[in-house]
Amino acid sequence: MARRRRTSSRSGALLVVSGFTAVLSAGLGLMVVALLITPPAPGSSCPAGSGAAGVIVLAAAGGGDRVGATEYGGPDDPSSGSVGASGASLVQNPDSYAELGGDTFQTATALGGLPYMTPLRVSWDGRSAVAYKRDIGLGGGPVAGLPRVIDLWWQFAGALRIPYESGRWSGAVSITRPPATGAGAALGASPSPPSPSSPSSPSSPSSASSLSPSTLSSSSAAPSGCGTAPAVGGVPISSGPRAELLADGQAAAPADAPAAVQGIIDAGNQIVGAPYLSGGGHGLPLDQISPAYDCSSSVEHLLYGGHLLPVDYDAASGTLESFGLPGPGRWVTIYASADHVFMYVAGLRWDTHNAAGPEDGSTGIGWHPLVRSSAGFVVRHPAGL
Repeated sequence: MARRRRTSSRSGALLVVSGFTAVLSAGLGLMVVALLITPPAPGSSCPAGSGAAGVIVLAAAGGGDRVGATEYGGPDDPSSGSVGASGASLVQNPDSYAELGGDTFQTATALGGLPYMTPLRVSWDGRSAVAYKRDIGLGGGPVAGLPRVIDLWWQFAGALRIPYESGRWSGAVSITRPPATGAGAALGASPSPPSPSSPSSPSSPSSASSLSPSTLSSSSAAPSGCGTAPAVGGVPISSGPRAELLADGQAAAPADAPAAVQGIIDAGNQIVGAPYLSGGGHGLPLDQISPAYDCSSSVEHLLYGGHLLPVDYDAASGTLESFGLPGPGRWVTIYASADHVFMYVAGLRWDTHNAAGPEDGSTGIGWHPLVRSSAGFVVRHPAGL
């Protein structure tokens, strides 16, 4: 399958830049360029690109240079996809950004042509976190009077509490290279930054097409102490800010997720892989496991697990068009129509089929890693979530 390169669907002139000249004309300065393009020294014992690298650790604002930024991806920006130009799953690695300026790694030069997996500390409104370059984009016009040079993956932007705004947020952020840590850098003995699947010819689709989701999972094994924690109360717990899809098809809940969200994920894990049957699951109390489910009965089983529905609730998908409150939620967003219903729970989609394409995991009922189109659906969320 050909690699899906992320390009911007937003309006604005194409930001065509190249090398140092473009960055200098953007006012970032030669010293900043030199700092940005220097290969990074690793700052953690957990390998970048692993489940632990997906942990978004917030800190105080880190300063640096102010640049124009936008966010991309998420339920309301399905055209972006969820696989970076590097071939990495951005859902599994939410600490990701895209360098803008072109449609290949060689031409995305708005930040000086950064190597794959270059870390940047991004600051916004008194908070900061480190993200890694796993994607590229065409770019666009200035943002807040500043050259637009970086796209923030929506989950990373959300961790900084940048408002989602249906995938159309734009604004100014500060960026800087995080300091190297440990004695290795001081002694000149730091190992090279990790670059799983870093292609020699990034524009070649074959380099990423060989990376299936299972390959990505197996190639990013983390040392002890990284990644997913043991189950708590029956629910596996992820160290990241979003739910994590596990190898067995179940999901791990974020450690800081509300109890209702952990209950929803636990209920979903109970019926992952159940057969699909139109009308299946209806007519039974929601505290009982049905031999089969359809879209609405499976979603209702999960909502009951979060103590959001009474045990005798039994409705078709169209009824969920009026459930809760309008618009997307912070933790749970439901997409309902007269014909179908699905939802996102802590950033992971619950659905009855792989509607987002062949890389969307199981073809049956369960957790799916990719974002699907929301066209034709009413968007709702439970109050408080």
